[in-house]
Amino acid sequence: MPAHASLFTGKFTSSHGARYDPEGPLRLTAGIEGPQAWDKYRARGLAANEQTLAAILKDAGYITGAVVGGPWMKRVFGLDKGFDHYDDDQIHTVKGRLADEVTIAALKWTEAHRESEFFLFLNYYDPHGPYSPPEPFTFRFFANGAPPEDRQLTDQDRNDLYDAEILYMDLHVGRFLKGVERLGLYDDTLFVVTADHGELLGEHGKNGHGTSLYQEEIHVPLIIKYPGRETPAGRRDDPIQLVDIAPLILQHVGLPIPASIQGGASPETTHPTVAEVYPLPYISKEGDWRVLFDGLFKLYWNSLGNHKLVNLADDPKEELNLVEQEPERAERMQNLLSAYLDSLPRPQDAGPPVELDEETGRALKNLGYVQ
Repeated sequence: MPAHASLFTGKFTSSHGARYDPEGPLRLTAGIEGPQAWDKYRARGLAANEQTLAAILKDAGYITGAVVGGPWMKRVFGLDKGFDHYDDDQIHTVKGRLADEVTIAALKWTEAHRESEFFLFLNYYDPHGPYSPPEPFTFRFFANGAPPEDRQLTDQDRNDLYDAEILYMDLHVGRFLKGVERLGLYDDTLFVVTADHGELLGEHGKNGHGTSLYQEEIHVPLIIKYPGRETPAGRRDDPIQLVDIAPLILQHVGLPIPASIQGGASPETTHPTVAEVYPLPYISKEGDWRVLFDGLFKLYWNSLGNHKLVNLADDPKEELNLVEQEPERAERMQNLLSAYLDSLPRPQDAGPPVELDEETGRALKNLGYVQ
């Protein structure tokens, strides 16, 4: 939810405020059977008065639509702002909505609006724990087929299952692109493909995501296909973040970038490269994390004082803490990180308390966001 809120608003988490919050208005225990202690599992959704990319494009005359697959994308969390059509159906289980269902709904909507200028957001959820890709992809990457049922999954097993989920999703993303091509819209359409987070598969002794800011979690793909041949194919290495996607799109379609957006259209971005995560104490005992990048140096600030400085050039696995070896650099980067995030406007009012529906609560519990 925090990453998607940044994608839609062009703001950092500290400023849009959509995240876990022990005092948040979204009570995660609604519809969840469990001990009273679960009453403290709360989140804060995207504020009703936050300006989103979809709303800006809608005001400019675009038809706006979304088809989503993950439980955190359900409209109760406020990420539907600005969409004429927001399809969060078929999210019933821990797996969310499967890629083939997202693609079917997306192509139906695209065909219905093929004569209009439109903005369509698709949320493919399949590469996500728990890892259970559908047949015939399930054991596609296992060397010897299915593992014995009485054996616990190893990190390699999880990696293989995760790869199979990516392959399954890729097939249906390809089906969507082929469908757009058949409709005669491919050449004139701007496509942006990215992710809200990566996944730990045993690295750093962890699995999953959402409690730390290692590279495996925050270094996500970004693929842009521009209309026609206006931009040659190639790779770029300038830093870009999710907050930069909204201004990039607005710049491309010739719309002004609102002053409230904190990102910038690369390569003219002026903000530092930062990331944040604020897990509930019941999910992680390691505290909150913030990071700042200075080239290949990465400074971790931790709410419990476990700060860290790593050099990704020499230490890509982020194992060696350089705080004591380079105290001046660490202090300078920590001061810059704090100063920048403290300078951002605080989150707007998150609106009245909202109780989660039973289906959303059950899905979040199964996902492991609620223990």
